[in-house]
Order: sequence, then C-alpha cells, then structure tokens
Amino acid sequence: MEVSTADLAEILGVSARRVQQLAGSGVLRKLGHGEWLLPECVQAFVEHKVQGEIRRATKGEAKGGDRLKEIKARREELKLAREERELVPLADAIFAMDQVAGAIVLEVNNVPARFTRDLDARERLQAEIDDVLTKVAKRIQKCGAALRADLDADPPDEEDDA
Repeated sequence: MEVSTADLAEILGVSARRVQQLAGSGVLRKLGHGEWLLPECVQAFVEHKVQGEIRRATKGEAKGGDRLKEIKARREELKLAREERELVPLADAIFAMDQVAGAIVLEVNNVPARFTRDLDARERLQAEIDDVLTKVAKRIQKCGAALRADLDADPPDEEDDA
C-alpha cells in the first residue's frame, strides 16, 4: 500500500519534515516523489525507534555504571578511614564530648569545698563556676547540633572577624 508523505507522517506521528529527514538518513526508503510503501516504512520506523532506545539505555547504563563505581570507591575510602581511625562516627564523637564534659563538671564542682571552709566564699566561687559551666554546656550543645546538621562545628565568632 502506497501513501503520501503527509499520510505517512500522520501515521508515524511525526512531521512531514521529519519523514524527509529519516529518508535522508537512510531510515525510510522512498518509492518515488512523495510516495512511500507503508508497511516497509512503518517497520523501518519502529526498528529505528527501538535501536534508539537501546542506544540510550546503553549510554544510561554506562553512566550509571560509572556512578556505581564511584559510590563503591567512596564507600571503600570511608571504610579505610574508619579503620585507620581518621574518621569517627558522629554518635561516638558526641558521646566522647559528653563524657569529657561530665568529668570536668564533676571535678570543677568540687573545687569550692577544697578551696575554702568559708561558706560565703564557697557560694561566690560556685556561682562563678556555674556560670562558666553553663557557657561550656551551651558551646558543647551548639557544636553537637552543628555536627548533626553537617555544619562547621566551630564557625568563627563575629568578634574574630574584627
């Protein structure tokens, strides 16, 4: 069955210009001026589309394969860094900070009693210690929150910029 360029374009769902391009690239074979053998053209067009999909899928797999190799290499780098103790899990780092802070609080809170027997002096000293420990606790809390949010744990203070 022979069809015109316009009819073939409509059947294939492309423009007449695209039909001409496909003929120019050797995908479709023209019978004569503006005449096409419908079954042959439909089969050739379908084969062209299938081959295009295969090429695109192959390219995608190649790119995906490269990405997979990058991910596997990164995973191995991280594993090696952990084994060499260059990388510490976040939970372990925060736990260590809490342990050190707790030990400091325990020891520093005993200073007023060891320093003097004068109860007024102890209270004043304890108030100063409590103020310092509150500031340290806030700093630790801020650093822990920054680490959990994947931010710099020790950003420069505004005062440092001056």
